Amino acid sequence: MAQISIQELTVENMYKCLDLKLAEDQVDRIAPNVYSIAESKVNPNFTPYAIQLDEEVIGFVMTEYDPKEIEERKYWIPRFMIDVSYQRKGYGKEAMQQVIGMFKGNDDCHYISLSTEPDNYSALRFYESLGFVNTGELLEERETILLLKVRE
Repeated sequence: MAQISIQELTVENMYKCLDLKLAEDQVDRIAPNVYSIAESKVNPNFTPYAIQLDEEVIGFVMTEYDPKEIEERKYWIPRFMIDVSYQRKGYGKEAMQQVIGMFKGNDDCHYISLSTEPDNYSALRFYESLGFVNTGELLEERETILLLKVRE
């Protein structure tokens, strides 16, 4: 049975992350992986990962941890994408559950936040299916913030 895993970004899997493709209607909704990887090299709060199905790179995720932020904003998922050819097969849900599990392993993680465009209904449904709640708050006046409570 094929296994989804979240792997540290390396020279080998980075180039595969750069080759990942989005569906045409998703291209303008998420920053390119090359931008996210560059951002992670200058912002120590960001950590990029490859999402793998066995040995095949099928997605990219970047996490953020900022210990100086308020409780709801310490743990953040600023980027998440699955290659178009692997979408709608349950891999994204499994990968996101693993990322949530990584965060939950930290005693100071009470909430996990992320954001998406308010009219990105498929992303909103996806994140809500994982337990994220739309806060109604906007990030930088353009993206809806969703919040997952992981512990009291």
